[in-house]
Amino acid sequence: MWGKVLIRTVGDSFMVMKRTIRFLAGAALCLAIVVWISGETLAERFTSVSLEQKELLQVKVYRLTLDPTSGHPVVFLAESAEQYALPIWIGRFEADAIYSAMHGIKHRRPHTHDLLEKVIQRSYGKVHRIVIPYVREGIYYGTLVIQRGGSLVEIDARPSDSIVMALKFKAPIFVSKALFRDLAVPLVEQGGMEELYGLTLQELSPSLALCFSYGSTQGVLVSDVRKGSRAEKDGIERGDIFVEVGGQPVDDMTSFKDALASNKTAVQAKIFRNAQYTSITLHPE
Repeated sequence: MWGKVLIRTVGDSFMVMKRTIRFLAGAALCLAIVVWISGETLAERFTSVSLEQKELLQVKVYRLTLDPTSGHPVVFLAESAEQYALPIWIGRFEADAIYSAMHGIKHRRPHTHDLLEKVIQRSYGKVHRIVIPYVREGIYYGTLVIQRGGSLVEIDARPSDSIVMALKFKAPIFVSKALFRDLAVPLVEQGGMEELYGLTLQELSPSLALCFSYGSTQGVLVSDVRKGSRAEKDGIERGDIFVEVGGQPVDDMTSFKDALASNKTAVQAKIFRNAQYTSITLHPE
């Protein structure tokens, strides 16, 4: 009898031990998976921090213009010395949004980026920074880093959308040093009359014309005026729209450049500024 009890007790103990071993093995496996995942996440975070410290370059929006060949908008991201800039071709809608963010233009009703800004703000968050790490098959990739409380959330986003949000929240813009080194172009004057004069111009899209309460797409928009240039001394401002130069209508950038190049001395120009027309004297020489 005692032998049967002993056998049964040993058998029960063995089953308990077997179950305990299975439980511990399962727990160990789960713990190993958690540690592996956590370890990978921490490694990625350390890599991200390492890249931020060693491989990233802070840049700023230097210029927004049109590619004279394709007619597509291009945003230039320049380093602090403004000797080189990374050009990124973007869509017209995004170009309009970047221009609006640069100049603090408010729309009657919220556009997509305005809506995203309000959602982030109402969620007690803010844009901490944006990062443009690489380009693949001609497509630039970006990361929008949102801070909420003490945590950071990284969201995959197009560079153009990310730049809009960075401008809205006055957040820093970073690009990979390797990317900048490989694809940045020197910021030298190309010899064009309007560039020598100190202007950066942009074709008028319907949405831009609407933003400036201008009832036409004929004309060219001044997106930037170089400091210390002849254009600045003549009183030209960002947001001005050239309508006429030397009595000739300005239909697009080509007609403006031709009119400016053909007048080597002082010439009268008609511009649209603050919802009204005014005259200004240009000195392109």
